[in-house]
Amino acid sequence: TPATPPASASGSSIVSIAQQYLGVPYVYGGSSASGFDCSGFTMKVFGAFGISLPHGTTSQYYMCRGVTTEERAPGDLVFFATGGSGIGHVGIYLGNGQFIHASTSSGVIISSLYESYYARTYLYAARLIEM
Repeated sequence: TPATPPASASGSSIVSIAQQYLGVPYVYGGSSASGFDCSGFTMKVFGAFGISLPHGTTSQYYMCRGVTTEERAPGDLVFFATGGSGIGHVGIYLGNGQFIHASTSSGVIISSLYESYYARTYLYAARLIEM
Protein backbone atom coordinates (compact mmCIF):
# COMPACT_ATOMS: atom_id res chain seq x y z
CA THR A 1 0.00 0.00 0.00
CA PRO A 2 1.48 3.39 -0.94
CA ALA A 3 2.46 5.64 1.93
CA THR A 4 0.25 8.59 2.79
CA PRO A 5 2.51 11.58 2.32
CA PRO A 6 2.71 14.84 4.19
CA ALA A 7 1.15 17.68 2.18
CA SER A 8 4.64 19.16 1.65
CA ALA A 9 5.76 16.18 -0.46
CA SER A 10 4.83 17.45 -3.90
CA GLY A 11 6.66 16.34 -7.02
CA SER A 12 8.45 19.68 -7.29
CA SER A 13 9.56 19.64 -3.64
CA ILE A 14 10.88 16.06 -4.01
CA VAL A 15 12.84 17.11 -7.11
CA SER A 16 14.19 20.17 -5.27
CA ILE A 17 15.50 18.07 -2.35
CA ALA A 18 16.97 15.46 -4.73
CA GLN A 19 18.89 18.09 -6.69
CA GLN A 20 20.59 19.30 -3.50
CA TYR A 21 22.59 16.06 -3.56
CA LEU A 22 24.02 16.42 -7.09
CA GLY A 23 27.68 15.44 -7.04
CA VAL A 24 27.54 13.33 -3.87
CA PRO A 25 29.72 10.25 -4.49
CA TYR A 26 28.46 6.70 -4.93
CA VAL A 27 29.01 4.47 -1.89
CA TYR A 28 27.66 0.91 -1.93
CA GLY A 29 25.15 0.62 0.92
CA GLY A 30 25.32 4.38 1.50
CA SER A 31 22.30 6.40 2.56
CA SER A 32 23.79 9.68 3.78
CA ALA A 33 25.04 12.91 2.22
CA SER A 34 28.59 11.54 2.43
CA GLY A 35 27.70 8.85 -0.13
CA PHE A 36 24.70 7.03 -1.59
CA ASP A 37 23.81 3.92 -3.49
CA CYS A 38 20.70 4.23 -5.66
CA SER A 39 18.11 3.09 -3.13
CA GLY A 40 19.91 4.89 -0.30
CA PHE A 41 19.54 8.09 -2.31
CA THR A 42 15.78 7.66 -2.74
CA MET A 43 15.51 6.72 0.98
CA LYS A 44 17.24 9.97 1.95
CA VAL A 45 15.16 12.19 -0.37
CA PHE A 46 11.79 10.75 0.66
CA GLY A 47 12.92 10.62 4.29
CA ALA A 48 13.07 14.43 4.20
CA PHE A 49 9.27 14.27 3.95
CA GLY A 50 8.82 11.73 6.73
CA ILE A 51 8.37 8.86 4.27
CA SER A 52 10.30 5.77 5.33
CA LEU A 53 11.55 3.63 2.44
CA PRO A 54 13.36 0.31 2.79
CA HIS A 55 16.94 0.06 1.51
CA GLY A 56 16.52 -1.96 -1.67
CA THR A 57 15.15 -1.34 -5.15
CA THR A 58 12.63 -4.19 -5.24
CA SER A 59 11.33 -3.39 -1.75
CA GLN A 60 10.85 0.23 -2.79
CA TYR A 61 8.99 -0.82 -5.93
CA TYR A 62 6.52 -2.84 -3.86
CA MET A 63 5.62 0.30 -1.88
CA CYS A 64 4.52 2.03 -5.08
CA ARG A 65 1.74 1.96 -7.60
CA GLY A 66 2.77 1.63 -11.23
CA VAL A 67 2.16 4.54 -13.60
CA THR A 68 2.25 4.61 -17.39
CA THR A 69 4.74 6.63 -19.39
CA GLU A 70 1.96 9.16 -20.02
CA GLU A 71 1.18 9.43 -16.28
CA ARG A 72 4.83 9.65 -15.22
CA ALA A 73 5.43 12.90 -13.29
CA PRO A 74 8.24 14.64 -11.41
CA GLY A 75 8.83 12.86 -8.10
CA ASP A 76 7.88 9.41 -9.42
CA LEU A 77 10.41 6.61 -9.05
CA VAL A 78 11.86 5.00 -12.17
CA PHE A 79 13.20 1.46 -12.06
CA PHE A 80 15.74 -0.35 -14.23
CA ALA A 81 16.95 -3.92 -14.80
CA THR A 82 20.65 -3.11 -14.60
CA GLY A 83 21.72 -6.44 -13.10
CA GLY A 84 20.38 -8.51 -15.98
CA SER A 85 17.05 -9.52 -14.49
CA GLY A 86 14.73 -7.99 -11.96
CA ILE A 87 14.96 -4.49 -10.56
CA GLY A 88 18.57 -3.42 -10.09
CA HIS A 89 18.46 0.39 -10.08
CA VAL A 90 16.13 3.23 -9.04
CA GLY A 91 16.04 6.97 -9.64
CA ILE A 92 13.66 9.91 -9.26
CA TYR A 93 11.94 11.21 -12.36
CA LEU A 94 12.45 14.93 -13.01
CA GLY A 95 10.29 15.42 -16.11
CA ASN A 96 11.14 15.76 -19.82
CA GLY A 97 12.68 12.29 -19.92
CA GLN A 98 15.26 13.08 -17.23
CA PHE A 99 15.89 11.45 -13.86
CA ILE A 100 18.27 11.93 -10.96
CA HIS A 101 20.01 8.94 -9.41
CA ALA A 102 23.13 7.66 -7.67
CA SER A 103 25.23 6.23 -10.49
CA THR A 104 27.98 3.75 -9.61
CA SER A 105 30.46 5.58 -11.86
CA SER A 106 29.58 9.24 -11.21
CA GLY A 107 27.62 9.54 -7.95
CA VAL A 108 24.42 11.59 -7.94
CA ILE A 109 23.80 12.82 -11.48
CA ILE A 110 20.99 13.65 -13.88
CA SER A 111 20.58 11.26 -16.81
CA SER A 112 18.16 10.83 -19.68
CA LEU A 113 15.78 7.88 -19.99
CA TYR A 114 16.61 8.04 -23.71
CA GLU A 115 20.34 7.34 -23.30
CA SER A 116 20.88 3.92 -24.85
CA TYR A 117 21.81 2.18 -21.57
CA TYR A 118 18.81 3.50 -19.64
CA ALA A 119 16.41 3.08 -22.55
CA ARG A 120 17.50 -0.56 -22.83
CA THR A 121 17.22 -1.34 -19.10
CA TYR A 122 14.13 0.76 -18.19
CA LEU A 123 11.38 -1.29 -16.52
CA TYR A 124 8.76 0.86 -14.80
CA ALA A 125 7.72 4.19 -13.41
CA ALA A 126 5.89 4.05 -10.11
CA ARG A 127 4.32 6.50 -7.70
CA LEU A 128 5.06 6.25 -4.04
CA ILE A 129 2.84 9.16 -3.12
CA GLU A 130 -0.19 10.83 -4.61
CA MET A 131 0.88 14.20 -5.98
